[in-house]
Amino acid sequence: MYVDEVYYHDMFRGEPVDDTDFPALCQRAGEIIEEMTLYRLTEEGFAMMPENTQKLVKNSVCAQIEYLDANGGAEMDMGNGMSGATLGKFSYSGASSGSGSTEQSIFSPRAERILWPTGLTYRGGRY
Repeated sequence: MYVDEVYYHDMFRGEPVDDTDFPALCQRAGEIIEEMTLYRLTEEGFAMMPENTQKLVKNSVCAQIEYLDANGGAEMDMGNGMSGATLGKFSYSGASSGSGSTEQSIFSPRAERILWPTGLTYRGGRY
């Protein structure tokens, strides 16, 4: 794992996450960040990265933990988008994209922005 609860709370100062949920969220967030980087990021390679890059990776994992927790937990990655819900007088209907899908991205926009300076999310060709 790239981060622990101490880093998440003390260094990143993330939103409170239930202690029992943290291990699963942390594991899933790390996997999603690896996917976001097209698997350029690995736990083995992480140790060899410059300190600043390691900090950005840790912060992106923390941002992904927050995102997962705020949007349904580690199960958010199961591909089950919420199309709507009703609670009392409140009703929510998911907005549909051009393809008709209501599924929310599993990638935290903030986590991706944090990773930009590392080059790990670069998807273009050679210069």
